[in-house]
Amino acid sequence: MAPRAAATVILLRDGDGGMETFLLRRATTMAFAPRMHVFPGGRVDAADFDAQVDFTVPDSAVAALAERASTDVAGLRALYSCAVREVLEETGITLPAITGSGGFLVDPAALPVADHWVTPDVESKRYDVRFFMAAVPPGQDADLRTTEAEAAFWISPRDALAGRREGTVAMLPPTEATLKYLSGFATTSEALADGARRPVVPLLPKRIVDEDGTVRWALVHDRTGEVIVDDVQAPHTRETDGLSFPAHLL
Repeated sequence: MAPRAAATVILLRDGDGGMETFLLRRATTMAFAPRMHVFPGGRVDAADFDAQVDFTVPDSAVAALAERASTDVAGLRALYSCAVREVLEETGITLPAITGSGGFLVDPAALPVADHWVTPDVESKRYDVRFFMAAVPPGQDADLRTTEAEAAFWISPRDALAGRREGTVAMLPPTEATLKYLSGFATTSEALADGARRPVVPLLPKRIVDEDGTVRWALVHDRTGEVIVDDVQAPHTRETDGLSFPAHLL
């Protein structure tokens, strides 16, 4: 099954104890990733391709941004529309400026594409997800506005990872990887600056069977098949239903 385009947004703020991010715990009734703790986001809809999305950078820079997100300019605009729309719907946060005609004016430095993950091809439901990063604008605060989640809260990346190890904060492997990356920054400004310049490729966790029958997992480039990181740990959680991966696939 071909993966559907989707966008998720890593909302950040500087708290008293350091940088924090906003997580939603998906409802147990959801058909995809129930009970998992995720960043706000969702799949790209047809209406996102009709949205007016302008950028604060020249057309040449927009083309480079599209290449960074492994898409074309139309796809990039739809991804940004999806990211902004989902954050507003799920958290009440308005991210970009609104133009006079009702469209979005996006500053890519303030809302960079910072990561890109694709659901493994052994899953029954698959998504091609760009991870955006954004600081919560001054005077705004996030809260839970969607029935797709049961709870929402601010938490430091390190505390979220500790919850994952202790079994109290269930999450999918891409969320865990993103939190590990975020845990290396003390402030939102540091994270945003690095997120805008770090290399981004579509990472696909892939099960590989060698000629001798040995099974290993690798992170491969979804578009080219190039192995980016070989012999990685197998996914601990299936994205479709949030359950452990079946033993015969590990």
